[in-house]
Amino acid sequence: MEPMRTMLRTAAVSGVLALALTGCVPSEPSVADWRSSTSQALEDTASEVESVALVLYLQSHDRLPGRAARVAAVESEESLATAVEGVTTQQPPPGEAREDREVGELLSRASDLVREARIALTAGDESSYAELRNRLLDLSDDLDTAREGLR
Repeated sequence: MEPMRTMLRTAAVSGVLALALTGCVPSEPSVADWRSSTSQALEDTASEVESVALVLYLQSHDRLPGRAARVAAVESEESLATAVEGVTTQQPPPGEAREDREVGELLSRASDLVREARIALTAGDESSYAELRNRLLDLSDDLDTAREGLR
């Protein structure tokens, strides 16, 4: 009975290790695929950033009913997280480390700023809306510039 248990334990441990090792390896796309997926993530991020800028504008002019601004900001924040994860879980191809670092910094700025806007909207901090909106629009320009640089 003991050899059977040992054999089953060994098989179970081997299976868990195999799953862990294969599940933890980032994808390694080609340069063209990496640039394409990164460009798409930058475009998606710019779209979410611009959406939150629009929400801030509309909310500051009392154009959104009830909790619509908060709901829209939360949805943008969640969509942005998906775009960021799509890029940050990939292994950048050789020679793309600088671009990867710059894109990562932009995506991090976008996440932080969209979060800051969501917090302001939830708190009803109307005095911060215009400044946040301007920062979001400036960031959108930076995201578009980075995207153009990948082409």
